[in-house]
Amino acid sequence: MYQIYTSLIIICAAGYTSSTSEPNAFAPVLKSSYKNEKGIPLFEGRIFEDETLVRFDQPITATDDDEVGGAKFICGYKITSSKHFPFIMELKNRLLGSVDIKVKEGRCLSYDKRRNYKFNIVAYDCGEVSLESNRAVVHIEVEKSSNFSAKFDENTYFVEMDEGQLYDPLLHVQAYEDSHCTSSQGTKSRAVCSYEIVTPDVPFSIDKKGYIRNTEEVSYKERHNFILEVVATNCGSQKSRPAFVNIQIREKCKSGWIDIPEHTEYIPLSGKQKVAESAHLKLCKQDCIPDKINVHIKLATKHIGKGCDRDTYAVTSQRKICGADGDSIDLLPTPSPNVNWTLSLPTDDGQESDRIFAFDGHSNAVEIPSGHVGHKLTKEFTLSTWMKHSYPDHVDKDGKSEKEQILCMSDGDNMNRHHYSWFIHNGKLIFLLRREAEDVDDLQVFKPAEWRWHLPQVNDGEWHHYAISGNGTKMTLYMDGQTVIADDDNEEIIDDWPLHPTDRVHFTKLVVGACWRGGDKKYVQYLKGYLAGLTILKGKMESSRVIKCLNSCQENLDFNALQKMSSGTAVSFNNEMTEFSIMGTNATEVEGLLQEVTYSNGRAYPTPGRRNLSIKTSVHCGHTEEILGTVQSYVFVQPTQSPIITISGKKLYHATPTSLRAGDLIFRDIIIEVDTQLQIPDKEVDIAEDDEVEEAKGPLYTIDNNSSGDKQQRLEYKMSKTLQQQDTKAKNDAKNTILLDRCMIRTEPQLNLHVEHLTLPQDLMIKFNMRLEGSETNAGLVIINADQVKNYETVIQGIQYVHQRGEDINSRTFIISCSSQNGRFNSNEMEVQVMLVSEEPVQLVHAHAQIQQHDLQMDKMSGLNVAPANVATNNFGMIAIIVVCVGFLLFMIVLGIFRIRAAHRRTQVVQVDEKQEMEWDNSELNITVNPMDQELFEYEENGVRPLRDDSDTEDDVESFHDDKDSSEEDENENKTLEWDDSTLSY
Repeated sequence: MYQIYTSLIIICAAGYTSSTSEPNAFAPVLKSSYKNEKGIPLFEGRIFEDETLVRFDQPITATDDDEVGGAKFICGYKITSSKHFPFIMELKNRLLGSVDIKVKEGRCLSYDKRRNYKFNIVAYDCGEVSLESNRAVVHIEVEKSSNFSAKFDENTYFVEMDEGQLYDPLLHVQAYEDSHCTSSQGTKSRAVCSYEIVTPDVPFSIDKKGYIRNTEEVSYKERHNFILEVVATNCGSQKSRPAFVNIQIREKCKSGWIDIPEHTEYIPLSGKQKVAESAHLKLCKQDCIPDKINVHIKLATKHIGKGCDRDTYAVTSQRKICGADGDSIDLLPTPSPNVNWTLSLPTDDGQESDRIFAFDGHSNAVEIPSGHVGHKLTKEFTLSTWMKHSYPDHVDKDGKSEKEQILCMSDGDNMNRHHYSWFIHNGKLIFLLRREAEDVDDLQVFKPAEWRWHLPQVNDGEWHHYAISGNGTKMTLYMDGQTVIADDDNEEIIDDWPLHPTDRVHFTKLVVGACWRGGDKKYVQYLKGYLAGLTILKGKMESSRVIKCLNSCQENLDFNALQKMSSGTAVSFNNEMTEFSIMGTNATEVEGLLQEVTYSNGRAYPTPGRRNLSIKTSVHCGHTEEILGTVQSYVFVQPTQSPIITISGKKLYHATPTSLRAGDLIFRDIIIEVDTQLQIPDKEVDIAEDDEVEEAKGPLYTIDNNSSGDKQQRLEYKMSKTLQQQDTKAKNDAKNTILLDRCMIRTEPQLNLHVEHLTLPQDLMIKFNMRLEGSETNAGLVIINADQVKNYETVIQGIQYVHQRGEDINSRTFIISCSSQNGRFNSNEMEVQVMLVSEEPVQLVHAHAQIQQHDLQMDKMSGLNVAPANVATNNFGMIAIIVVCVGFLLFMIVLGIFRIRAAHRRTQVVQVDEKQEMEWDNSELNITVNPMDQELFEYEENGVRPLRDDSDTEDDVESFHDDKDSSEEDENENKTLEWDDSTLSY
């Protein structure tokens, strides 16, 4: 019974299910435009090896004819092939039955490994009882990637490295053939054959495995970082996209100076300028506590002029400025019409520095005329010169070279004796002096005759100043202004017999740059080098102070921080103030002192260009010393516009034979002006009123600080003695900014010194202590020595032209020119022409003649132009008429003046002289007095006419007209003209 009921239930349930299920009458259908040889639908697809989605010529879709239920939808696709393919099928739209075929995640396609895939697919619907479609064939072709075949795992790599180290390796970079693809083991493909750094000129390399190394040590100072461009190349020679490697350089901690400028610009006349104002000393060793820090600063000036920026005035002018004796003679003077023996020597023309003469070592030398200086030396003398000399080119097998003569006096004929000579030989500076025997007994006496100084400086190729002062048999050598201390190592004295008297030698020769062999009649022992300022002083020795002054530089380093110096610190410097040494116990103290070091240049027109500045530092920690790196900087002195010296004045002057015989001031209207074109900073400066006079008295220097104490005073005194009157500030007056050192008055045609001269106002030059000197030749007059423009102007205005036979000339031309700093700056040429005017006698009464003569004398003394003496005309008759008329007018004015006086006195008896009386009836007399003439006569009555007020000038030169003799004026003033005008009718 139980079995019967169970069977009934199952039958009922089956009937219910059959009556309620959805119909699925149709199976899905896959259709394609292409079919294979068996008529099966075919879908052709392509994919690049680095892509994930297959591209088909026609989309893969399946359709189902069921209209109701889930059977009308496509639920998916499946690959029916038994092999495993690296693809999956993703349904896109159930209603349309569209599908995409993609590469499975983590699978790779490789053109090199497999280029074609073929498999069968079917679609199935979503019916309760799913039905499958017909079979279709899918063919996928793998294409070679059109993109890069390899990719780096990072687009940018970043790494840091320390400077000064070599890394092996520094970094590892990797590239893969497909960056999206992993193998079944989860690792990426490594089909990369090589790597390459594309960035050129970098100190790095990369090997085939991608390891980057630096090929040399790198410096943080030179480069803070490197950016490398790296590419990978697969085995098919295809390059990847570049990856970038950014390498940052870490600065290795180095002890040394930082924040010191690369260079400092210096403007002339700007005073003192700091060279390391922001300097900071960095010390890296934390375990080192310094107990001493030494800093050495050096200013390189050897390439400027004669070793540094010095005044470029001629030697005679420099000697005047330094207060030297005026008897010193320049043996290599600047060529001029009067001095021409140096014309053949190559020279730098003295445009930026003093005139330098070059000697080639085989052909050029000059003979000093005997009229310029006597050849024999006196018991006391001083020889001095600037010299630049290098090691000789040719030496023998023993390393010895030939003598090179600086100055040599030798026999002029028949014999080859050297009386004295100054020469270089085998690294020694040698002075030979063979004096003649004074008597017979003196012939047998051995005397010092040769002094040898072993000095490395003679061959170092740098400028040095040498001076030898002799006093009998004792010689003192100065080098660069300092006495050479004699010892066994650097000085040797050789004795010799005196020279024997002889009748064979008739004359001697004094030669610069070689030596004359009188017996062979040729020059030998030529000098190869440079000389400047070669002078000789006989009869006395130059003082050491003057030698130091001549050697003093106009540019130097300076230090103005005495108030910052604490206990344990010290500052020292050399004589030229071009080298400084600072010693301290800690970095803060030392850097504070270095920040106060300044550069200054005392020349208004310095030599422009670069001066190298080096800073060397050492740090002492206990028994160890660390030498820090040398800091290189430089000072650049900017060029300035050259001053313009202008001479102007009256170009035409008329003179009479009488005035020329008495001496005419034909240049009294000359004016010398200087346009310095300098931009002088508007700041407080310390200026000496007359720096040259002060320099003659002694060196002077002031340090601006507020500290006191013995230490400060000692350092101030030492610096003042060393600086040699370094005037680093500007003067506001243009005429005091520059000194003239030469003015020439050239005559055309030349002077006949038998009857005509140009006479300097010697009394005026002596009265006001001018440094000027003059020499007259047929070519004209030359005034030399450095002095103020105003003094040159005053002296030229006071020059008198005297001609004893003035009537013999018709006209004469004088050409005036001036220069400064030994021809570095030159003026224009100013022409003054003197025209002769004839004079005719004019008969005038005694009173009128006396008054006119008195008027002419006063006009001449006061510098005014007198009309009768300066009227220019060729009509002498007209001149005579004018003179008569003017004389008559003056005569009438005199009468009028005395009539007015007589009217005040009511009665007056005037007597012309003891022999002549005149009576005047002034009842009808009516005279008009010219106020200008009245003023003139009032001046005559007063006896002294006021001169131009010079109180506003900067110098203390008084008017040179005040010292004229006024005896004639006093005599005229005491004479009274008396007239009897009682009977005179007019």
